[in-house]
Amino acid sequence: MLAAQAALAQAVPTLLVPADSRSLAMGGVVLPKDASKLDVQAFYGMWAPNSANNSVFGGDVFFRVSKRVAVSVEGRYFADKPYDVTTAQGQVTGTFTPNDFFAGAGVSVGFSDTFGATLKARYVSSAIAADAKGGAFCADLSVDYKGAIAFVSAGVRNLGTQINYGGASYALPAMAAVSGGVRPVDGLTVGAEVDYLFTGGLMAGLGVEYTIVDIVSLRGGFHYGDPAKAVPMYASVGLGVKFAGVHLDAAFLTASQTLGNTLMIGLGYAF
Repeated sequence: MLAAQAALAQAVPTLLVPADSRSLAMGGVVLPKDASKLDVQAFYGMWAPNSANNSVFGGDVFFRVSKRVAVSVEGRYFADKPYDVTTAQGQVTGTFTPNDFFAGAGVSVGFSDTFGATLKARYVSSAIAADAKGGAFCADLSVDYKGAIAFVSAGVRNLGTQINYGGASYALPAMAAVSGGVRPVDGLTVGAEVDYLFTGGLMAGLGVEYTIVDIVSLRGGFHYGDPAKAVPMYASVGLGVKFAGVHLDAAFLTASQTLGNTLMIGLGYAF
């Protein structure tokens, strides 16, 4: 990931990683929140353990203030594997762990029972070396439709300032995104998403979720991504368990040399 930043003049590719275990298990398709009042969750993941070997953890809170207004807050921390810091003479003076940190808040407003808009603002902090650290601001903006059977969202993500590590400035991975899905029968959700990065990369995802008696959810998906500019191709499987408002979700990635054996687990409470 960090090598791709330097080669493509695009920083903080971790902004493209879905932190929600449910979405990740469905090929990276971003899904609307189902909670009628509150959804709070924490998550932990081992991202690309065969290559980048990142650890990711954080959490988010979604709270519906009224029938047509909801607010959210989020925080994420990605840590890469540490490396030795050496002098020009080759003497090891310590270690450094490259990391990315995001913190943000958002608001969703319903114009009617089915149409609305969502705005999220986020601060990004990134450190790729002890003397190469930077910060930036970005935002997501979307127009959303949510009906009884279908849902659609279209907008832009990660649109904001460039990040400077002490020398040249690099663009964040901004993109246009369209996602949607249908619930043709009770318990079944089929979703899809297409993302176009402004640097020219393309991503797409397709996912399926089937929930049994509103307790156990089986998930699977496929994600396509430009290996040079976006999240690479992978297949995903996942499991969710929900009881008395508590939900436990897990996602596992396979069929990818880069992202194989990635595991994400989320624990939350919603009502």
